[in-house]
Amino acid sequence: MAVKFANTPGFFAPMRFEAQVDDCIVEGELPAGLRGTFYRSCADRRFPPLYPHDTPYNSDGAVDLFRFYDGNVDFRSRYVKTPRYLAERAAHKPLFGLYRNRFTSDPAVRNLSHNTANTTPIVHGGMLFSMKEESLPTRLDPYTLETIGEWDFGGTLKSTSFTAHPKQDPLTGELIAFAYEAKGDCTDDLAVFVFDQDAQLTNEIWFKSPVVSMMHDMAITASHVILPTTGMVTSMQRLQNGELHWAYDPAQPAYVAIVPRKGTASDVRWFKGTPDQAMLVHTTNAWSEGNKVIMEAPVAGDNFHPYFLRVDGTKSNPSSYYPTMRRWTFDLDSDKDSWEEEILFGGIKVTSFSRIDDRFLTQPFRYSYMLMNDPSLPINRDFADTLAVRVSNAWFRFDHHTGAIEKFSAGETHGMSEPQFVPRHKGAPEGDGYLLGVVNDFREQRSELVIVDATDLAAGAIAKVKLPFRLHMQVHGWWVAD
Repeated sequence: MAVKFANTPGFFAPMRFEAQVDDCIVEGELPAGLRGTFYRSCADRRFPPLYPHDTPYNSDGAVDLFRFYDGNVDFRSRYVKTPRYLAERAAHKPLFGLYRNRFTSDPAVRNLSHNTANTTPIVHGGMLFSMKEESLPTRLDPYTLETIGEWDFGGTLKSTSFTAHPKQDPLTGELIAFAYEAKGDCTDDLAVFVFDQDAQLTNEIWFKSPVVSMMHDMAITASHVILPTTGMVTSMQRLQNGELHWAYDPAQPAYVAIVPRKGTASDVRWFKGTPDQAMLVHTTNAWSEGNKVIMEAPVAGDNFHPYFLRVDGTKSNPSSYYPTMRRWTFDLDSDKDSWEEEILFGGIKVTSFSRIDDRFLTQPFRYSYMLMNDPSLPINRDFADTLAVRVSNAWFRFDHHTGAIEKFSAGETHGMSEPQFVPRHKGAPEGDGYLLGVVNDFREQRSELVIVDATDLAAGAIAKVKLPFRLHMQVHGWWVAD
């Protein structure tokens, strides 16, 4: 069967091939101490969607790596060979239906894993995983990127799903994770997992959610896990009707569970907010001060996902509902089920792609880094208007102590991916290091990895790792030092 994709923007058309480039061309000077591997989880369809209104989140997963050693950089890209990927490759056609809706898939594969493994790469216990939140983690070889298979942590993981955003505690080496819809589609079961530094399960807590909602990310302190719901809701009726898994409910309040890491289900405490606090997709960081749990994150008051309709079937205008950076304080000594909110950085409109120096996870911190859409920066409309997607064109550094903002732009014909912070050396102070990430050059129709001094974004790129082709659309990245 001839494969045909319709209405796909040129630069972001599916890549559909695997690649390897050793000894990449480098423009500028690589920092001498930059040794390690940058992994990217990406979304890239091998076949057209069965339904034109499906979401990009339902694309096949691919993982890229850039390995830095002795002043050299090697690149490798491989699809994640999930059961879904293998079934469609054998059939030479698409078989899987709408995002997270088995009822819309070909009957021959409805009981097969629908895992795309396309969201977040992590390394823990010497193992590389690529995550997708409705499925178990998929393990890959960290050097070759060949797929090993779905991973249940030696048979100890009893949930049917696993977050795409587990957190590594830099002080204890533990991996903290959770699962929602943990006993299957539309179930109200939540679970929190604690794994030691060798990926052995040491604690699990099962409890119920007040609403079946998308819960994409989490935050942790030294003693607690913070689990926010979003305004995205679902039901078995939606799935049986052949609809996308999620719809946005503008009346849905925000709920946040505060879970002691060493606790039990009886220790879980739920807090309730308002609908204009419900769109929290990614967190920035959290920490504890006495019996207060403090979290900072980009939060929106409405749906900024253009792919999901409201529950009444109408569209949202995502350009009108950008998040703002907010600080939420939960007082565990209070009987109130609400929290205090402070809007940071003057309420500037941000995105949800927020990163920090991961060595300061669970601790008070100063700097965060974000992928941004900055209309004040020059954009070459001849290229941008042909892409049919909104282009992120800057990395911002936010100073959470002073409120200062610094920015980096790769140029008027470039779009950017989420930045990754890399410390200058193991003992460097917070924020002393580099930002690196993939930038797409729309003029030359190719991609490059850009490295910037995180203490001086305005100075521009230190080095660029040039590739002779364009790359997949990245979701999230992960750095592992030698």
